[in-house]
Amino acid sequence: MKIGIVVATKTERKPFFEIFGQPDMCHLGLNSYDVSMWRLSSEKFVYLILSGLGEINAAISTQYLIDTFDVDKIINYGVVGGLSEQQPAMKIGIVQKIVHYGFDISFGSNYTVGEYPEIGIFHIPNHYAIPESATTDLPKFTCASADIIVGGGEPKRKLHQEFGADICEMEAAGIVITCNRNNIPCSFIKAISDGVDEDVEAFDQYVHDASRACAKLIAKLI
Repeated sequence: MKIGIVVATKTERKPFFEIFGQPDMCHLGLNSYDVSMWRLSSEKFVYLILSGLGEINAAISTQYLIDTFDVDKIINYGVVGGLSEQQPAMKIGIVQKIVHYGFDISFGSNYTVGEYPEIGIFHIPNHYAIPESATTDLPKFTCASADIIVGGGEPKRKLHQEFGADICEMEAAGIVITCNRNNIPCSFIKAISDGVDEDVEAFDQYVHDASRACAKLIAKLI
């Protein structure tokens, strides 16, 4: 089994190295694809790619893992913003569905913001990389995803009200669309670094601990 891990930033990646130790291989591919590999057993390998921020980086990094290393499944983890009082900092959960609210063809059409023709508003993995039976105790999130850093207060509340979203971030839509096109299972483990009324100060305070919580959970699940 080959498990692909997509993570956006070095800060989010660092706890993975702390938990898994030094990789068995470091691969710097063409155009600076930064991949580390751990051989967990004779039949289980983990490939972690540092994608960089945003949907496009996440999508092409996911495709790179699929094409170059023939991974069987993709897991994305990282920190997110909470969009309601029910989603405080350090809460960790698994994403059930994703709305790409940065996709908007509503002008002059019958579509709403985030709605894809023939798909609808919500993107759901064709198959989950982590069995649902292993995540029954985890909160289930609806994720609002776009290449936008969302400030605390009204902007977050608006996303919650418009889409029923629990969290917001910048990579999940690109990953789920890529995985579904390739019929590759994918799952998303997310930890909240800043609540609905919190901003960059809370992010700076919680980003490492939230990332470590994600990495520890993934290690347990793997």
